[in-house]
Amino acid sequence: MEKAVGFYWTLPVTWAHFVDLPSDVDEAAEVSRTIRYQKEMIRRYAKKHDLDLIREEIFMEIEPDRGSALIQDTLNAMEVECLERDATVIIVDFSRVKNWRRHGYMTDWFERTELTIEKLDPDPLITADWSFDPHKHFSEWRRRQLEWMNSKPKREAAALDRARQLKSSDMSYAALAEALNAEHTPSPSGKRWSESNVRLFLKKNS
Repeated sequence: MEKAVGFYWTLPVTWAHFVDLPSDVDEAAEVSRTIRYQKEMIRRYAKKHDLDLIREEIFMEIEPDRGSALIQDTLNAMEVECLERDATVIIVDFSRVKNWRRHGYMTDWFERTELTIEKLDPDPLITADWSFDPHKHFSEWRRRQLEWMNSKPKREAAALDRARQLKSSDMSYAALAEALNAEHTPSPSGKRWSESNVRLFLKKNS
């Protein structure tokens, strides 16, 4: 039986506070519809073509709207195992979604690797209890991402007001970050508050 590795990736969604991903594939699929879609598509493909899916690799980008060089370490590690075990990489090629920006670093890696890459079309997936259409999904994502970006001044003002209220009680920066996260007060970027970024935020706006 020929061997294969499934590669699933996604972007963070800051306006939904989705900024990290479990390392377990099935757990990741529970919190990310995009990961679940890729998992379903690739597992179905492997079963249909009698492939032994020896590994499933997941990756979350660090920026909500672009690919980064960070993905290269994950791809390089996957490449080593695939070469050792003579395995094909299977991905869902989201660059085929209309107006979707390709992941430059990943595309370049695919072009220079010696591995066999099987790229699946991002067709809609419909099951008895679940469905996912990448074209509709990413169109809605772009709309909401634009709304999020345009609302940054309002979000920043609200965060500054609340941070100043809490800091007036002589709270430490670490405790302040913990309190803002507990209250689900979003940072301007949508990332979780930390001691360092809340300190910089207040200093910048002092």
